[in-house]
Amino acid sequence: MKRLIMALDQTEISYKNSSNLQGVLFEQISREYAEILHLQKRHPYSQYLYKEKEKTLWCVNALDEEAEAEIIEPLNREEFQEFEIKKQGKKVRILEKSLVETTPHQLVKAFYSEPPEHFFEVELLTPTAFKQKGRYVIYPDLRLLYQSLMNKYSAVSSEMEMMDEDTLELLAEKSEIVKYYLRTTAFPLEGIRIPAFWGSFTIKIDGPDTLAAYVRLLLTFGEYAGVGIKTAMGMGAVRLWEGGRKRER
Repeated sequence: MKRLIMALDQTEISYKNSSNLQGVLFEQISREYAEILHLQKRHPYSQYLYKEKEKTLWCVNALDEEAEAEIIEPLNREEFQEFEIKKQGKKVRILEKSLVETTPHQLVKAFYSEPPEHFFEVELLTPTAFKQKGRYVIYPDLRLLYQSLMNKYSAVSSEMEMMDEDTLELLAEKSEIVKYYLRTTAFPLEGIRIPAFWGSFTIKIDGPDTLAAYVRLLLTFGEYAGVGIKTAMGMGAVRLWEGGRKRER
């Protein structure tokens, strides 16, 4: 898995431009791979725009080797230094790029070798939502959170089959939200506004270290995959703080 972070020269654009940036991404990749992505139910990438320390950052994550080659490499080439948000006629220059890499194997290795905390703060970098039975869920339902991550992980990794109903039920039973700072909002997308929530919440794991390590693995993967719906269009971006400390991204 690879993460490409691009610092942009525009301070007035925000997460509301994320779906436009998906269009920019598709302009840089091959037509053949774009057609493959259109046919896939679960995309092997996520992308979003967020602000940090007065910087505007565009983050693109590739979840498998094919997406790394077909998405990250074209965006990271030296020639790609600016783009246009066509609907606004706005030229955007890329000031700098940085690349971060990890592998599912490293996540599994950490699962077995690094003792976990039992408190995890999840910071939502962009508006987030789930969908259940045709309706939007605009609060952090932990069962839906874990289910989303288990499905995404299973779709891109051969290291471990994550989706298991018994494990999912155990995770939901042994987890609780003990603190939150959340607000409702809306994510603009192609003329509609998707109801969502934004902020942060803290999960407490009331179970053995193995269970806490499993949650850590899922949430760390979530920093690449995103959680919930429309992660390829800019929703559901998260950052994990373990035991009050920000994990390296």
